[in-house]
Amino acid sequence: MMCAEEADPTNLEVLLALGVSHTNELEQTAALKYLYGWLRHHPKYGTLAPPELANSLYYADVARLFNEVAQMSPEDADVHIVFGVLYNLSREFDKAIASFKTALKLKPNGYSLWNKLGATQAHGVQSADATLAYQQALDLKPNCVCAWANMGISYANQSQHILEKEFVRNNSNLDGKMKAYLIAH
Repeated sequence: MMCAEEADPTNLEVLLALGVSHTNELEQTAALKYLYGWLRHHPKYGTLAPPELANSLYYADVARLFNEVAQMSPEDADVHIVFGVLYNLSREFDKAIASFKTALKLKPNGYSLWNKLGATQAHGVQSADATLAYQQALDLKPNCVCAWANMGISYANQSQHILEKEFVRNNSNLDGKMKAYLIAH
């Protein structure tokens, strides 16, 4: 992914993916950098992102900018997706879930978005709801490895170990190491 950014540092899809990745690793500074970069390089919203802010990013500043964008374009699913990622970064899972659900109303066939919703629900202690979101992601893209793995983990979190092991064993999309790890735990 970093190579993709080097090839095109203004690619919105890459910037969002890097923001998500750093959010998943709880690396707030790096996540804010990429989410702010997404905004700064966006053809429609870039003028809202002052370049001088890039050197000292704070969560509140980035969230304020995205609030402006959301008010400007409430129909833009990508803005709600970024908001969901931002709320995950601040551990405000209910707000993140609401943002992802809004994005899903605008972009219902986004398998990756369904997976993000499920992961956020799982973090917010809603594992039963998470499995429904993961299933929706898998219905849209049956070989989505992240959704398969997350589904297995969600079953484990619900203490549904029989379903978890059956699910993992029957999933031909997981590589051998991941499958062995999930079955063992």
